[in-house]
Amino acid sequence: MTDEEKKQVQALVHSAHRIQTGLWLAASIWLLALAGAIGQQVARALGYTAQLPLAAAAAIIAVLLAVTAYPLTLLIQQQQLAKKVWQSLPQEKLRSTAQVADPITGVTDFGTHYLVTAPLASITLEKGPTQVEVDPQATQSTYKQQSSYFNIHHLNHWLRPAAVSGKEFLAALPEDRYEQLVNADRQADILHLTPADFAQLQRTSE
Repeated sequence: MTDEEKKQVQALVHSAHRIQTGLWLAASIWLLALAGAIGQQVARALGYTAQLPLAAAAAIIAVLLAVTAYPLTLLIQQQQLAKKVWQSLPQEKLRSTAQVADPITGVTDFGTHYLVTAPLASITLEKGPTQVEVDPQATQSTYKQQSSYFNIHHLNHWLRPAAVSGKEFLAALPEDRYEQLVNADRQADILHLTPADFAQLQRTSE
């Protein structure tokens, strides 16, 4: 992580803290204004006819507009900061992979799908996303499922120079960026074939 990236990450987290403070402040002032309006209505109902001076009413409206605009401005700044941080985020390095493999006895090409024959059952796989590997050293063909998932430990390691935790960083991300980073698990189907099984697959595709 460069010094510039460190500053951007820290600014993003601080921005999220300011947004929370701004939202709390805006909610508190709006509640006070609402309580004041209710109090004035009660006073009128009890026969008090005193009117709020026009200057005071204008000042209250100005304050309400200001405290409403403040968190909105911070949200825009957060989006801009998040975009910069996102461009430098090493997303692939923040993921871990897991893989399982099962032995298969053969693969047949059925045009748009592969028919994969295994000792206990057969399955069909769509050809487009399925990867085919040929291993000259393999003595047994296998069907592998490889999953890639977000690993917060990798994120903590990347954030260490900025003295920011992964939890703080994720909380500072806009929702769409968070979903794209954390919940974008990927799965790949891989046919790891012996030369003989690969040759047989080629014959079935002719």
